[in-house]
Amino acid sequence: MLFYIIIILNFLLLISRFLILQVNLILNETLRLYPPATMLMRQASKKVKLGTLDIPAGTQFYLSLTAVHHDTDIWGEDVSEFNPLRFNESRNHLASFFPFGIGPRICVGQNLAIVEAKIVLAMLIKHYSFIVSPTYVHAPMLFISLQPQYGAQILFRRISN
Repeated sequence: MLFYIIIILNFLLLISRFLILQVNLILNETLRLYPPATMLMRQASKKVKLGTLDIPAGTQFYLSLTAVHHDTDIWGEDVSEFNPLRFNESRNHLASFFPFGIGPRICVGQNLAIVEAKIVLAMLIKHYSFIVSPTYVHAPMLFISLQPQYGAQILFRRISN
């Protein structure tokens, strides 16, 4: 009997790992399409050579996350489509996906934000089924962060216990 319980527990563990991986893929694709910040600002602390460019110390850079996250050379022709499976493949460059920044100034709240998103998603899925409203118009708008211009029109239906 104990043998069967162990097999069932291992199976459930395998399924939960698979589901966690799927949730990670979905969250990453969502953050790629709609990053929490639309740009990052950095400043060169010393003179550097970037390819053929000489960058003087003190030069400020504005890095557009949305431009990088929507670049067809990096993400392919279906760059505007929601495709979580693209995160199953390794990326050619580390800086192709950085919704919370990159390097020593990465957002300290990144892990907390991801865990919170997973908890909220789990709580919603447990109690509700939901679909996008038929009246929804997809119109992302830049305002500090990327936001839906007409709101996120989602229809929730409580799942009966």
